[in-house]
Amino acid sequence: MHDTFRHMEGIEEVEYTHGPHEKGADFVLTRRDPALGRTHEIGIIAKKGKILSNADDVFRQVEECQMPRTIRGGKDHVRLSEVWVVNTASISQQAQERINHKFSGQRIEFIDGEKLTELVDQHAPYFWHEIKSEVGAYLHDLSSRITQTDRECSVVSGLGCDDFYIAPEIQEIEKIRYASRNRRASKHRLVNILEEIFYSKVNFLEGEMGFGKSKTARSIVNHFCAPDRYKHHPVLPVFATFREMVDSGRSLAEQLSYATFKFFDFNELKGVTVLFVIDGVDEVIGRCPKWDQLLTRLADEAKATESFRILFTSRPLKKIDEEVTIYAGARRFLLRQLSMGKLVEFITKACEKLSVPKRLFEDLQRSDLFKQLPHSPIAAALLSRLIAQNSNDLPSNLTELYSKSVENLLGRWDISKGGCTEKEYRDAERVCLDLADYIIGNQLIYISADEARQRITDWHKERNTDTNLDTLLERVFEKSGLFSIDPESGILSFRHRSFGEYLHALSGYKRHRLLPAERAFEPYWINIQFFQTGLLGDCEEHLNGLLSVIPQSEVGLWLKILVMPDYFLAGYQTRYNVVEENLYKLFIDAANLFDQAKHGKTETRLAELSEMHLLWFFQRLVRNCYEYEFFRKAITVTLLKIDQEVLPDQIRHLALFFAACFAAELNDGSGFEYLVKTYGVEKLPLAISLAIKIEQSSNKNFGKLPLLKDHERKLNHLLKPAHDQKIESLSLNSAISDLFDKPVKVRHLS
Repeated sequence: MHDTFRHMEGIEEVEYTHGPHEKGADFVLTRRDPALGRTHEIGIIAKKGKILSNADDVFRQVEECQMPRTIRGGKDHVRLSEVWVVNTASISQQAQERINHKFSGQRIEFIDGEKLTELVDQHAPYFWHEIKSEVGAYLHDLSSRITQTDRECSVVSGLGCDDFYIAPEIQEIEKIRYASRNRRASKHRLVNILEEIFYSKVNFLEGEMGFGKSKTARSIVNHFCAPDRYKHHPVLPVFATFREMVDSGRSLAEQLSYATFKFFDFNELKGVTVLFVIDGVDEVIGRCPKWDQLLTRLADEAKATESFRILFTSRPLKKIDEEVTIYAGARRFLLRQLSMGKLVEFITKACEKLSVPKRLFEDLQRSDLFKQLPHSPIAAALLSRLIAQNSNDLPSNLTELYSKSVENLLGRWDISKGGCTEKEYRDAERVCLDLADYIIGNQLIYISADEARQRITDWHKERNTDTNLDTLLERVFEKSGLFSIDPESGILSFRHRSFGEYLHALSGYKRHRLLPAERAFEPYWINIQFFQTGLLGDCEEHLNGLLSVIPQSEVGLWLKILVMPDYFLAGYQTRYNVVEENLYKLFIDAANLFDQAKHGKTETRLAELSEMHLLWFFQRLVRNCYEYEFFRKAITVTLLKIDQEVLPDQIRHLALFFAACFAAELNDGSGFEYLVKTYGVEKLPLAISLAIKIEQSSNKNFGKLPLLKDHERKLNHLLKPAHDQKIESLSLNSAISDLFDKPVKVRHLS
């Protein structure tokens, strides 16, 4: 009962007073009033069994509770402001009425057995597991603190969802061994970290920034705080940060005593394993010159103490690798990036109160730019936050996602933890922009690592930034994860090219040196142009400039049709009339490109396809590139603008058909309805009429549209002529067969 009261909100002290001098109260609680900031005392009358109408003993105790008394070893004189009558069974209604009537001037609360059970479940659940109350109180207190820290550090805070934990995949880092002959690399062994940490005295859990090291560490501690688990497998978890260990200078034994002395004397516990979880080794490196000595000392103490096990968490750092003695006899584990399935699970949970379209998850799985980002919980949380603000289309979020991700990689995440200063972060960003300009701007794949370091050294020498050069180099090349350095060849490159492309775009944006519009449809510069458009945001003039570009190569013509939708999405803050006034042009461009391919005027091998297969290929590309919710508003105006243009009939019909396919992917059949209503079977090319029929049969919603049903009837009538038209029927069947089977280049030659 003592622990139940102690954990109640507002209760600051619980004093057991049962005995000859109790003056009616078995316990005295000290409770703080948050409104006034003052404390008052509550007397507890504890009884076993039922309390019925004849409750003379309770009357006596309530009366005695009105007497003044001393608490805290006689230091304070107090009066009880209220009394709680606590009972393990039931308190009859008549007994409550009699007590309240007799002591009408005294505030009295009644807590029966059922309510007491609820309070025990809420505040001291370990009571039911038959473990020592002192140990149970410690585990409950530690779990509460860990849970509170989780809430404060939650990456999904502000998204309106409950905190959750997606268990990461963890692999063992194999020790490097010399072998007499080459052998095939073995597969990485995935492990259950909750079991593996007991097979070795010292363990290291490593992971890149934002991969969830601290979250995993807290989850491990919480796992072993469960009373039932302790009862069957007595493991006592002790949690601390490495910064706390550095600042306090405590040994493991001293940390154990510091964590538990309020609850029990550890020396009195028998057969208990102590698991120390020390979080954030990397956050101290560079701030404490003797961190490595402390790390070695703690590891050695764990190895020398039979009941001790220790788990350190850290980023993978070269400085730890160099300290061979630290890893001697230790096991190392690596947090893997989230799989696509776990990533989708994370975003689904984070956005469970939003209606996230299935389309967005499909975009995640095929987006090369997204795949190049670290698939970490922090990246997933950033994307979830962006989706909460703009839930429809991934490309609209990618620039901001890269912006936040690169900021965190360069140290923004560490500023709040005290592991990086604002000035250090700004300097790291600046030199990375310079490297991106040099590498990407000169179309290089890699440069010498020494050359990269020299560029940063020269930049630093010419400026008075107060940032230590070694700290800056470490931040950029070791901590950021932006670069990869081959230790044998000394070659440096961006770990993922998209990081360099984003930084190059950011540099051009900040220095007002944007990429020329003419390069927007050249393969090398597409991602850079995409990021620059996203950074500009509201950029009507910029988008009009891109639209006005007439590519000089067939590759450029293809890319304009394929990537211009992404540019629109990147600049989604621009006035929407830019889309409404120009989207139709892209479908006309697609129609012209189809017509060229159909007549063999292409550098591709598309002319080897039949006309129906070619038509399927083009409409699939259109669907893939334009099927974003962002473009829905432009469907009607796009159809009308195509029809208003002065175009050859075959180009007009194709452009309208491609626009109708884009609308159909948004489950809007108005494009097909417009085609059959305006032109019908009589005017539309046979290939398009057949394609519309296929679309109607493959979409149950379109099959119900009256105009499309009428089109199907007319087409069927055309395909099944009367007996006296058998010759035309044979000719028509031959034409249909050619549409599906004969390559367009063969048909063109014939």
